[in-house]
Amino acid sequence: TQRLDSIMTAILRIDPRSPAVTHGVKGLGDYTIPMANKFAADGDPKTLGEIYAYGFRNAHRISWDMEDGTMFASDIGMDNIEEINIVRNGENYGWMKREGYWENGRPRGGALNELFPLPADVLNGRQKDGFTYPVAIYDHDEGRAVTDGFAYHGRIAALRGKFVFGDIQRGRLFASDLAAMKKADDGIPQTVAPIEEIQLYVRDASGRRVDVSLQELIEKTLGAKTTRADLHISRSRDGELFITSRQDGVIRTLVPDSGGDADMDPMETET
Repeated sequence: TQRLDSIMTAILRIDPRSPAVTHGVKGLGDYTIPMANKFAADGDPKTLGEIYAYGFRNAHRISWDMEDGTMFASDIGMDNIEEINIVRNGENYGWMKREGYWENGRPRGGALNELFPLPADVLNGRQKDGFTYPVAIYDHDEGRAVTDGFAYHGRIAALRGKFVFGDIQRGRLFASDLAAMKKADDGIPQTVAPIEEIQLYVRDASGRRVDVSLQELIEKTLGAKTTRADLHISRSRDGELFITSRQDGVIRTLVPDSGGDADMDPMETET
């Protein structure tokens, strides 16, 4: 998975037009390779030029901060760590040698579900190991699989300037400060941005606030218990966020509350 002659674990960047149209370099399919890709211009015939970045276990979704173009990837981990990465051209995000800012056990002859601490000088950034590390992480005490995430610049004041994402299985919604995430993109593995949990709530018929979880909303719609939320997030044209679940098929949206209420609780990750 650390090979550059395979598209496994990679994010690709292509020009979908045929080389017959662009007169450019052909990729694995009938598309053109952008020569701005670092591996397209490295002069090495053994690297695939369509690879933009690599070393992801499952870059489940990608998105961009529409204000400055920062590219984010939500990378689903193996057994321990879920990641949010800032993605840049030509960089190696570590899988399967790394998960979060730990060393995976497989290169040591162990198992994929084993993690070992990085050497202290690598962890603190004094020694470079060639990998790019996540800017936010959480472990499997908090969730099981990270879902879509978006830089939020919409109407909800408490979320403005945050990166909003969640966990597919448990349906928890998280947020991390965009400025802190970008600051954590500093080449020091142990630097990650704090994560908060977003408390969802609805108003009952009397206008009283009622705290809820997405799981509870889904189960109310279904009229039955379910073991997973199947959370996904998407963004509207005007920058607001839709919350969906394959369990009940309902599309929900986060909206500002006239009462001004908004709760987010800090979350810690330990492994």
